[in-house]
Amino acid sequence: MSKTKIVLADDHHILLDGLKAMLEKHDGFEIAGLYDTGQQLLDALPQTQPDIALVDINMPGMKGPELTQKIKESYPNIQVITLSMYDDAAHIMEMIEAGVSGYLLKNVNDKELVEAIEQVKAGKMYFSSEVSEKITSLVIQQQKKLEQPERPKLTDRELEVLKLIAEEYSNAQIAQELFISERTVETHRKNMLRKTGNKTVVGLIRYAIEEKLF
Repeated sequence: MSKTKIVLADDHHILLDGLKAMLEKHDGFEIAGLYDTGQQLLDALPQTQPDIALVDINMPGMKGPELTQKIKESYPNIQVITLSMYDDAAHIMEMIEAGVSGYLLKNVNDKELVEAIEQVKAGKMYFSSEVSEKITSLVIQQQKKLEQPERPKLTDRELEVLKLIAEEYSNAQIAQELFISERTVETHRKNMLRKTGNKTVVGLIRYAIEEKLF
């Protein structure tokens, strides 16, 4: 059975050496290259032809997302796993969108690292438990946003009328101020009540204050 060829890119030499030592304990792995930068790893791919690329996010020059995109564009069969200190949703989603198949934190133990590599080599995705929690939380937040009813949008003219209503202008005074008819003022008032789900002007003004409309 052929070994899984792995290349690694990280600008921290101690980490690279530690990962190399950790992975070389596994008979099924072959370390094909260690690199300080993403560009070095990318340039060496025609020679190394790895199965897996373990990459950091924050490296000098080419960052993790750009490196991942370039690997997947030119070598779609190479699977990329992020090994990062960043556990926030923004970095995680940026790497997933770039095309990684796995995301691990740098406190990973050798058992989980081996499992991640084997899962990804088999065509699956692998995320550490902390990363999975962040992804799940993000999905739930986005789902809640989708389920929330869209806030009604008041037109600029309606907002002008509403500000004058809040200043206790009568329909006649508003009509004079804005050079429109009283009937038009009343129409704006009714439209705003309908849009915001309010029955009274007091409720309408409360809505405007809560939404910071003025």
